[in-house]
Amino acid sequence: MSFLSWSFKPWVRWVGLRYLRSKKGSRFLSFITLLSVLGIAVGVSAMIVVLSVMDGFEGQLIKRLMATELHVLVEPTEEVPGYDQGWVPSKSLEENGVADEIRSRVEVKHLVPVLATEAILRTGTRVSGVVVRGVPASRMELLKQHWVESQSQNSADTADLPGVVVGKELAYLLDLLPGDRVTLISPTETEGPLEAVPRMKPFRVLAIYETGSHDQELQSVFTEQSNVESFVRKREVLTQWEIELSDFSAASSLASDLRKRLPHFRVRDWAEMNASLFASLKLERLAMFIVLAFTVIVASFNIVTTLTLMVLEKKREISILKAMGAPSRDIAAIFLWEGLLIGGLGVGLGVVVSIAVSWTLSTHNWIALPDFYVDRTLPMSFVPSYYFLVASCALVIVLLACVYPSRRAAQLNPIEGIRVS
Repeated sequence: MSFLSWSFKPWVRWVGLRYLRSKKGSRFLSFITLLSVLGIAVGVSAMIVVLSVMDGFEGQLIKRLMATELHVLVEPTEEVPGYDQGWVPSKSLEENGVADEIRSRVEVKHLVPVLATEAILRTGTRVSGVVVRGVPASRMELLKQHWVESQSQNSADTADLPGVVVGKELAYLLDLLPGDRVTLISPTETEGPLEAVPRMKPFRVLAIYETGSHDQELQSVFTEQSNVESFVRKREVLTQWEIELSDFSAASSLASDLRKRLPHFRVRDWAEMNASLFASLKLERLAMFIVLAFTVIVASFNIVTTLTLMVLEKKREISILKAMGAPSRDIAAIFLWEGLLIGGLGVGLGVVVSIAVSWTLSTHNWIALPDFYVDRTLPMSFVPSYYFLVASCALVIVLLACVYPSRRAAQLNPIEGIRVS
């Protein structure tokens, strides 16, 4: 008998529903059926809620990246003329009109030349590794929209010092306030009368910015480009170009075009710069889906038990149906239909519960995350494809679980069933 030829005829559906309703007062069988429904419902709802939460975290991460000004990054390689340990002449991208071509694109909002260098920021006895980004004065003006605190008046002891803008997370870590004196220490040593010593330059905290990106606020320090040139003791050099887009989704296509236009430069969009993070999120989502799928598999074992006991209980009825000419595939379809009813009820209940839980978590701040998370509340994302995917996988698992008891019912000998009864 080919089980691919199973069909749910009207009388098959009617008999299956009747068998499911009447269990001759068997409380144990009814209890197992209830456990099957609840087990599948719990597994389905858990998978949907977990996937929604993880997708919510990814969505929040993308929003944070959108809030920053770094959407596409262009960096020189050793093949660029004048390359020296990451530094290249300021006019490198201006040649052949490439910079003007980038600025003329509709989706490009700003093209910012940057002189960046790693350094150690020290205040008192506290230190932290940072990336000092020297940017034009126009970029410093744009950064003002993210300022949350600034120095209203220059104090007497820091009035003559160049200013730096630090992130909120770094200010919290080092207990910094606008007007405080800090020192930038270069890890690159310079020769002096007392052997090699690190380069140091005093600054004052001009302002504190907040973009919502934890890593940027903790690592990036902004100042005017001339201050970094003085710090690294190099003139008219750059290390990278940052591109901010008005259309965030156009970053990938722009980066692809620039790679062809600039073969000697390394061009990365926001997705590539955070590729490892997104890959880990994808792997975690897959792992959680597989782990929680075992909940549905375990619940499906209860369906196997329920249908097997029902086959034993309905031996006489099955034998009578086969004696009346019912084909084996229709007998199998009866119990397959029962299993799908049980599984479908569990899947439907799980979807309803997951919607209710997701809506509750998204509207009520019942779960507060620790302080080291970017968002303190649990993010939720309603993705219809997750509901369809989880429900489909659960029904496939239920269908596979129904195969054994359905085959057993189809292979029952009618004479043996009537004799035993």
